[in-house]
Amino acid sequence: MATGVLMNDATPPPVTVEVIVPEAMSAGVYANGFTCWYNRTDFTLDFIVHLPIDPGHDEDGHPVTRQPVQVVCRVKFPPSMIFRLMQTLNDSMSNYEQQFGAIDHLGE
Repeated sequence: MATGVLMNDATPPPVTVEVIVPEAMSAGVYANGFTCWYNRTDFTLDFIVHLPIDPGHDEDGHPVTRQPVQVVCRVKFPPSMIFRLMQTLNDSMSNYEQQFGAIDHLGE
């Protein structure tokens, strides 16, 4: 006589997500700005760092101030994930403000 569990009656075990961060990425990167652009298949977030301002001249010799920025990370998302991303950021921001107080976004 065989004994066992019928798979039809068994509930699947819970799934545990294990996040693995490669050593080279463990420190993260600093960004003090971002840009967002999209096409039909992707939303792209470029995280940037503002570099020192570079005074100079345009092609006609007029003075201009250039603000160079460097992309430190580019992340592409399918459109279906953007709502979840925004919801998670909003929840995290609310939790942050509850713990540490309002975020001063006027001094940007």
